[in-house]
Amino acid sequence: MNGVRALLRTAAYRSGLLAAARSRLRSTLTVVMLHRVMDPADPDFLLADPKFTMSTPLFASFLEFLRDHYAIVSLAEVMAAYDGVKPLPDHSVLITFDDGWADNLRYAAPLLQRSKTPAVVFAVAAALLSHDDAWWQERIFIAARDGSLTDWLGQPQVRDRIGGVNPSPIDVATILGLMEDEERDELLLTLPCIPCSRRMMLAPDDLSELADHGIDIGLHGYTHVPLTNVPDVTAELSRASDAIREMSGGRSICTALGCPHGQYDRRVVDGARAAGIKLVFTSDPYLNATHDGMLTGDRVLGRINVFARQIGDREGRFDPSAAARFLWAREVR
Repeated sequence: MNGVRALLRTAAYRSGLLAAARSRLRSTLTVVMLHRVMDPADPDFLLADPKFTMSTPLFASFLEFLRDHYAIVSLAEVMAAYDGVKPLPDHSVLITFDDGWADNLRYAAPLLQRSKTPAVVFAVAAALLSHDDAWWQERIFIAARDGSLTDWLGQPQVRDRIGGVNPSPIDVATILGLMEDEERDELLLTLPCIPCSRRMMLAPDDLSELADHGIDIGLHGYTHVPLTNVPDVTAELSRASDAIREMSGGRSICTALGCPHGQYDRRVVDGARAAGIKLVFTSDPYLNATHDGMLTGDRVLGRINVFARQIGDREGRFDPSAAARFLWAREVR
């Protein structure tokens, strides 16, 4: 059945039927959300979460697809449309990356620069400032994938501090993220180590190099804890803004936020506004309506989380019909 659906989708794409459906999306801003881009030959490729990781060939093909079907815009251009300064072109798309992975600079940035394609990295300040090669939050998710997280949570000293019954990896990361650094580090000493060959996350000096590649830098929180769980949202984001601005040498756009884990509510939005943030990007998978190219009103912006399996075939090769179906069959708000 899946094979038949793929054939029908390919036929619809090649015949122009999907393109006709796309015509209703003319006055919209599509925001795509990516995470990691890696060369399959990288020794750490198999360590990365396959759900959130694209191979470099797949990413290059996806970029070509976006250039063929959209007007790719920068974060600064989206900000100008929000401020009522300059409208966005029809069929606009903004390319975003979450967290601040080192492979964004190593692999994605050269491909973006080669075609002069703008993008934005929403960076977690604490992850960049860490001296550890392996981001402790990714260690939690790797342990969940390999089955060792349950055993770790069963250790008495861990169970007593984490609590709960079978907490999810996000719940575990949230509880740990709200702890003092020394308490968290003490617990993590007993979590199995990750043998990564190179640093997972960007280093502070890398932000200026990203900017040299034409990539904008925004905020993704200080701790990466879901902002709905943060006691003082404004303090969290102000701290993130100060840190990212200093690390980037003032070349960041700290008035734009990608919500960690996509979680937000009215309190989060109000707290972000109080911290001076204008653009709040969520993980709600809708397309953003524009009015004559402008983004009007006090609104949050939806983003489409793009996974490799949603735009590729079983062999990992790019499938333009799958990408078209995935991106174009969306609600507009």
